[in-house]
Amino acid sequence: MGAPIPEDQLPEQLFLDYSIRDIQEGRLVAANDPWAPLYLDAIRDGRYGDAVWARYHIGGDVENGIVGGSGGLTVLEVIKEDALAYRVSHPEEYFKAVAFYRGTSKDDGRADVLDVICILDKREIAEIEARRKKKEENQLED
Repeated sequence: MGAPIPEDQLPEQLFLDYSIRDIQEGRLVAANDPWAPLYLDAIRDGRYGDAVWARYHIGGDVENGIVGGSGGLTVLEVIKEDALAYRVSHPEEYFKAVAFYRGTSKDDGRADVLDVICILDKREIAEIEARRKKKEENQLED
């Protein structure tokens, strides 16, 4: 595990986009219990898989493991979709995130979350790139 994260900075900007201070000071209206304290504890302990898992639950829109507004996707599926999108659209930031997650604690209870973020299938990346390219082409035609 690396050095402690300053409480007023984002731990990592793609998947851990709330600072400790934002949560503590109630700046995030949607930060509901029990996920906000779990997010804070996980960040402080360097359990970044646990922190990402809590982050995706903080908004309160997860019910029975399904993320509201996602078309029936589970939390892990939404995290994977986000990882693929970041990998294609913001590769530099994505690879910074992957490097950051290498420093997670051995006590992390959600290593599966980090695997979903860090281990992407080349075929899936190609599909996302093709969709993005097609979308850009369609926008140029309009």
